[in-house]
Amino acid sequence: MYQNVKKGLDLLYLQQILKIVEVILTIVTSLFAALTVGSALLFSSVLATLFGVLTGLFGVLLVIAAIADFVLGLLGILNASKDEILYKNALVWLVIGIAFTILGFFITDSSKFIWKLIRSIFDAAEGFCSFMVIYSVINATVNVAQAIGNVEVFSLGQQRANSFKTIYIVAIILKFLAFIPAIGGILDLAGSIIMIVIFVQYLGFLGKAKMMV
Repeated sequence: MYQNVKKGLDLLYLQQILKIVEVILTIVTSLFAALTVGSALLFSSVLATLFGVLTGLFGVLLVIAAIADFVLGLLGILNASKDEILYKNALVWLVIGIAFTILGFFITDSSKFIWKLIRSIFDAAEGFCSFMVIYSVINATVNVAQAIGNVEVFSLGQQRANSFKTIYIVAIILKFLAFIPAIGGILDLAGSIIMIVIFVQYLGFLGKAKMMV
């Protein structure tokens, strides 16, 4: 009973580890991109070239991580939904979220304010979809926990679902405000740090949930 849920949660657990790595890669890539620009302005072509190569390298790793993240999430939700239909709610948000991510990749000109604003809108939309995936998975898992009488996972799931509502909204707002000149980078970094905290807490929940079935 609920063996497909277990397989699904195992995959979602791995996905969440990868997602944490993905956020860290995003921060590192942005840092190297900033150093590339800074080095070029200081007329240090050698450093600019080096940081440019590192930006490209970590950017490729980020794309690979994003693809693997999506595949693991898709397989995890599909497996879990075989035993609990509520997991399919997460599938809808996962697909919508990847659509916004793909649209964001087409924005290559970040020098103009309007493109920065559009990119921030896409990032905020993707962040909301990411939250809804987590929220849907938690709710479905809480339903399973209630069915098998696991009070610990049931209570933890309700607690995480409620606390994430507020924290995630703050993170999404900060990510959206990244289009603001001068302080945008700092706000984006703050949003990313909050995301990591949420993802670590969610990882802890998945770790307990996958052991209950």
